[in-house]
Amino acid sequence: MSWFSVVPVAFACLALLFLPGAVLISAMGLRNIAFLAVAPILTVTVVAVTAIVSPYLGVTWSFVPVVVATGVLAVLFLGIRKLPGLRQPLKPWRSTYGALRKMAVLVGAGFAIGAGSIALQLHTAFGRPENISQTFDNVFHLNAVRYVLETGSASSLTLTGMTSGDTPPYFYPAAWHGLAALLVQLTGVSVPVAVNVLNLCIAATVWTLGCMFLVRSLAGSNAGAVGAAGALAAGFGSFPILLLDFGVLYPNFLSVSLLPGALACVSLFLGTSRLDGVGPVARYTLAPLAGLGVAIAHPNGAMSLVALSVPLLIASFVMLAVKRRRSGLPQGPTVVAGVALLAALAIVAVMWQFIRPPVEAAGWPPVQTPGQAVGEVLTNSAMQRSPAWSVSILVIVGLIYVLKRPSTAWIAASFLIVAGLFVVVSAGPVGDLRHMLTGVWYNDSYRLAALLPVTGVALAAVGAASLIEGLRDKLGRRSDQRVTGDTWKRSSTVYRMAPIAILAILGVLQAPPMSSPVRSAQNSYAMSPESPLVSVDEMALIAELDEHVPADETIAVNPWTGGAMAFAMADRNTTAKHTFTTYTKAQELLNDKFRDASFDPTVCQAASANNVGYVLDFGAHEVHGGNHGLVGLQIPDGTPGFELIAQQGEAKLFRLTACG
Repeated sequence: MSWFSVVPVAFACLALLFLPGAVLISAMGLRNIAFLAVAPILTVTVVAVTAIVSPYLGVTWSFVPVVVATGVLAVLFLGIRKLPGLRQPLKPWRSTYGALRKMAVLVGAGFAIGAGSIALQLHTAFGRPENISQTFDNVFHLNAVRYVLETGSASSLTLTGMTSGDTPPYFYPAAWHGLAALLVQLTGVSVPVAVNVLNLCIAATVWTLGCMFLVRSLAGSNAGAVGAAGALAAGFGSFPILLLDFGVLYPNFLSVSLLPGALACVSLFLGTSRLDGVGPVARYTLAPLAGLGVAIAHPNGAMSLVALSVPLLIASFVMLAVKRRRSGLPQGPTVVAGVALLAALAIVAVMWQFIRPPVEAAGWPPVQTPGQAVGEVLTNSAMQRSPAWSVSILVIVGLIYVLKRPSTAWIAASFLIVAGLFVVVSAGPVGDLRHMLTGVWYNDSYRLAALLPVTGVALAAVGAASLIEGLRDKLGRRSDQRVTGDTWKRSSTVYRMAPIAILAILGVLQAPPMSSPVRSAQNSYAMSPESPLVSVDEMALIAELDEHVPADETIAVNPWTGGAMAFAMADRNTTAKHTFTTYTKAQELLNDKFRDASFDPTVCQAASANNVGYVLDFGAHEVHGGNHGLVGLQIPDGTPGFELIAQQGEAKLFRLTACG
């Protein structure tokens, strides 16, 4: 399959991500096109919550309940806006177009550079649209998409029923899986293609627009800053490409992609945003809805949003206190706000203690020295990526700029919080203090590295804007001195085009340091005879399964060798759908003794109980190079009671004949 052939799938994916949220934005009375960046956040919220509610209503997962939920919320917002005290005069659309024209060139150029660069990076990394990440966690994620399609439920409360055996399912963030399943339903493409297109669209558009929206909230209608944010969104090796390479951590990737836009919504809620034309309904609704979507996308994202928002809380209180004091207003509201601030910080402290994985699930050790960790923050090379010197310089310039202005200093504090946490997790000694600070992120250096660009892009954009403004001022002064004839025309043209040229230069300068992350991800998605999860031969055999295995049969597999991918890619049920499957007693018996079926009657009983009539033998090579046994699923040629019916290289498919 070619990338050109999936262009319609990409357009369908963009519609899926943006349309439901755009309807809600319009219903809230928002006319500033910048709020389009919030649309996918609201879409994720609607999708995630609808997926949880649908099973209780007996509704099968599809786009229909999403449309209904979107319509209900839109009507609700329209009704609330008509309540006394909540009405707001709406700007005509024409006026918003006029404001847009003033920013369109720079903002459009920045978005095109950033989104285009990210799309090209991931196009190169994925190789082909149908390639899969050859990593451990991908066994779960792709199979979970198929599980949603098979069961008709994308609920975060039931998704782990796929792997929980006889035990009850538990919460697992399923928003990403629900979106991928919807894309499969809408377009009919395979699960791997839907996954790659969805991730590419999220990274190129949702992440890029979110970064631009955060800067729009921070810097106002500064077209240079907003455009630079778009261009620079593609220049950080630690996101978005890192979480599409390491892990893979698809739900975490979705959650982090939503963070810049969600943080801007928090700023709007707290009154520190420079966005205008926002009525009370949108102001006080967007942040809770965004936080809910981020949380269900992945709880890590919710706690990351909390950590990034603490400086905003403090800044909001300080701005209120200073404003009332300078205006000579009564201090009662300031005292109330101070009490509310202390209460909010106390709630954060309590959340920090309880919203975290258990200690045994957060065992990632430090990976470097403190000096190396600080150096990686300063050079934007977290987790041994190539240093991004141009971006690093802009981040430092941006830090200096925002620290000089009380209204923007909070973004520097948010950046420094994440930077400090990254240093602690990647270089701090193992112990209670490290776990207290970074256990929320599983003590995983990769997850915290991915958070650095959330505020890093904004700082770099502010730094770039200061350079753009300086250059424009210089060119403007020259233009004023040349006021006649063609000389003035040429000078004014240079004046207008210089910022776009700077954005283009930024795009070019980002390419060399991004080559290393792209190559790393390319290796993760490469299909070869030695691929760690599913080799070329194994993939070829999986592609033949519908010719040999009836749709209602179950195949015994060892998930560590990649056999479980038959569920996601061939739509055939398997005895395991993840490496960390909780097996029933019957499944454990098959794992240990399946090849003894011809002389052990308990094996046939277990096979019958699980409707198992076939076994995929992909040898003993495991995705992590370990050995988890499951010797019962290794079938030597000529084993009594088994018939070899298909083979590709060393990958074999046997039919059980002993229990006929």
